[in-house]
Amino acid sequence: MAKKKQGFAGQRLIELPNYILEKYGEINTTSKIGNFTKVGFFPDAKYQFMEENDGREEYVLIYCINGYGVAIINHKIFHISPGDFFIIPAQTPFSYYADKIKPWTIFWFFYKGTAIEEMSDLFIKSAKSYKGYLPYNEERIKLFNRIYQYLERGFGDDNLTLINMCLLNLISSFVLITDIDVHKENKNQSLINTSIQFMKENCAVHITLSQMAENVNISVSHFSFLFKKETGFSPINYYNNIKMQKACEYLKFSDFLIKEISFKLGILDIHYFTRLFSKTMGVTPKKYRTQNK
Repeated sequence: MAKKKQGFAGQRLIELPNYILEKYGEINTTSKIGNFTKVGFFPDAKYQFMEENDGREEYVLIYCINGYGVAIINHKIFHISPGDFFIIPAQTPFSYYADKIKPWTIFWFFYKGTAIEEMSDLFIKSAKSYKGYLPYNEERIKLFNRIYQYLERGFGDDNLTLINMCLLNLISSFVLITDIDVHKENKNQSLINTSIQFMKENCAVHITLSQMAENVNISVSHFSFLFKKETGFSPINYYNNIKMQKACEYLKFSDFLIKEISFKLGILDIHYFTRLFSKTMGVTPKKYRTQNK
């Protein structure tokens, strides 16, 4: 597998100098809550790879908003999909890497501080896992961008205090969701899960947007808005992605002809199937089969 540790088109990366963190920690008690050491955004991070056999001094939080990857934390393997996040405690061996066909887009944060670390440990203990899931949320993405904006303004004491408050807000949005938020997100997520299951059950045929909305008894416009808000994808794009993931399984584990696979997915136009697969996976069906056999 090709490996690439840094450098992606459109990436954003900010690292706080150690002397700034040490100076700030000496004069401001909010640093005990927690503070960032590095913040990054890697879009379409093909060949991205990171490994620390002895772990890091900081905690690491990575949130995937698109694509796929794998995280190995304390010798446990986690397959990462859109909406998944994972937390790596300090001094914990880990590696993680982007999928070579459909690489992830991730926000990542290195941080430390007594309160934030305890909060992170509580999540890991409660979930009995280093991995969690949160549906796509525009407000959370805005919070990420706000953090970058503050960091780009420099490292004055007042600015670092604002950043630390954002850190507390950010981590708590992942690990300390209130009962009200859980009920609201669960209600919406239940509807989305029903829709996704409907898509999977009808992967071998063709269903329309109207049929998807009718299945959960809401209007087409509201269904499209809610689905995009919760997943980050339009319903049709998500449905096509399900079909293409199923196509990947056929290509990897069967000897069906590409034309037969297309028909099994309810796509009668082989040329359209090939274009859709190539657009989604980045390679043609034939090349994908060759790479994965």
